[in-house]
Amino acid sequence: MNKWIRYAIAAGLVFCLILVRAFETQLFYDPFLAFFKGDFYNKEFPDYDLARVILNVTSRFVLNSILSILIIWFLFWNKQYVKYVCYILIGFFIILLPIYIICIENQFQLGENFGFYIRRFLIQPYLLLILIPAFYYHQQKQKISS
Repeated sequence: MNKWIRYAIAAGLVFCLILVRAFETQLFYDPFLAFFKGDFYNKEFPDYDLARVILNVTSRFVLNSILSILIIWFLFWNKQYVKYVCYILIGFFIILLPIYIICIENQFQLGENFGFYIRRFLIQPYLLLILIPAFYYHQQKQKISS
């Protein structure tokens, strides 16, 4: 496949990530969206349905992960990178979701910022922003050494 077509597809997938963010309130149940806007230190902790929160955080993570994996695939056209991304995403999810559940159940007593950032890593594709430059650097280093 032509590399410019691949890049255009990757750009379209980035636009899909933007759409997920733009329509997050319509697509996902998240009582903590309003809680974390503004000065959440003095806000009352919202009522929530833990099962729905877990289901929606999981579905959003999966949707963002699929889009991220596809972006990596179309940018680099490398199966090893895709495998690596899959392992990283699964590992992060296995580690972060239980921590996030503990934070919710303790009403973010471990620290509002701690829970806020754990939630961010689960619902936003931050790993993609870290992995694209890392894979690009790796690819350039391989070209130089060959």
